[in-house]
Amino acid sequence: MSLVSTLHSRLSRTSRGAWLLAGMSLAAIPVPLAAQIRGRPPMGNGARGPSQGWWFSGGAAGLVINDISDGASGKRLRFGSDPLWQLRGTLEKALDPATTFGLSVGYGAADVATSRLVGTGVVDPLPGAICPDACQAQIETGSLMAQFRSGGGDGFHTFFEGQGGVNAFRNLRTKDTRQPIPGKELQLDLAGSLGFGFGYTLSPGLVISLVQDFGMGWHAKDNLPEGTSRTYRTRATRASLRFKL
Repeated sequence: MSLVSTLHSRLSRTSRGAWLLAGMSLAAIPVPLAAQIRGRPPMGNGARGPSQGWWFSGGAAGLVINDISDGASGKRLRFGSDPLWQLRGTLEKALDPATTFGLSVGYGAADVATSRLVGTGVVDPLPGAICPDACQAQIETGSLMAQFRSGGGDGFHTFFEGQGGVNAFRNLRTKDTRQPIPGKELQLDLAGSLGFGFGYTLSPGLVISLVQDFGMGWHAKDNLPEGTSRTYRTRATRASLRFKL
């Protein structure tokens, strides 16, 4: 019984020593295990992961717009096949090194040929009215979109963009005399587009990019004749210089 008691006592002391050594080893680890997960702050100190920052871009776009049937003015707007130039800028929040989300804004003035749209319900114009049937005109175009961008990298890289928001058309006037053509002063159309682009990283905070995108817009259906489509397609080639703020 004496030998058994002695062995039991030694085993108990050995077990307590092992547990004590294990506890001291865990206490010596400088960073909690949760902090080893990328982007996850240590527990309990309220810290956040590093911000990915903001990006600003400025550039130009060559935009091709299909014909638009505008019931408010009783006109069909023909933009032709030549690109319409727009200035364009974006402000984007980087969610991670390859993803941003933000806003894009575009603005430009375009030449447009107008022709009379029959059956709209618009009262026939009186003699001497401005652009009663067809004329050359100008219109201001713009866009305001939420933009999602995914892709990137060092050197040459590719990326995708998706946009959704509104296209704007305002201030339709005759090209020669600059007289306003009767109709709605400001028209906002629901619109969206998808694009694919190439970029080149000049430095960690400076990127040049080229994008080709395809989109669609939905014009107002007020006064449109039966069977007349209110949708139109857009195609844009955009070049921009992106800066990290």
